[in-house]
Amino acid sequence: MRKFMVGKDRTAAYIQALEALRALMVAQGSAAVGRAFAEVVADDHLAAFAKSRGLKQSDGRLCVQRLIGKQCNFQDCAPPAGDHDTLWLKDGKPALYLMQPYGLAWDDMKALVAFCARRGLKASVDAWPSFHFPGWVLSIEIEKEVVR
Repeated sequence: MRKFMVGKDRTAAYIQALEALRALMVAQGSAAVGRAFAEVVADDHLAAFAKSRGLKQSDGRLCVQRLIGKQCNFQDCAPPAGDHDTLWLKDGKPALYLMQPYGLAWDDMKALVAFCARRGLKASVDAWPSFHFPGWVLSIEIEKEVVR
């Protein structure tokens, strides 16, 4: 069996949580374990993401064009492959467009790269912060490309 926590960090509380998750796995399957994990960490991932970047989630119009200083024209508001999209502000200005899709197919990747290239944006894909449904979604961050 693989261990992801060793030594003094493998506390009694940690072992108790493992036992509870194993019991849940037997009773309801691995999907239930994944959902339990997501429920426990989602809000923490959201808060940690915002804090680590000095960002605040926008409550304004959700449009990727705001990243490049344009007003939303109600066209091309969302990049390809988007799902569970959010717009983030830094110092009150749009700084990051975050998408959290469940997957990313080859054609979606190509379309996303082309979309970003046409607008002077860049995209990066990671498993973190994935706060929409941790462990199940990807995080695709889109930012204005900085020319050096």
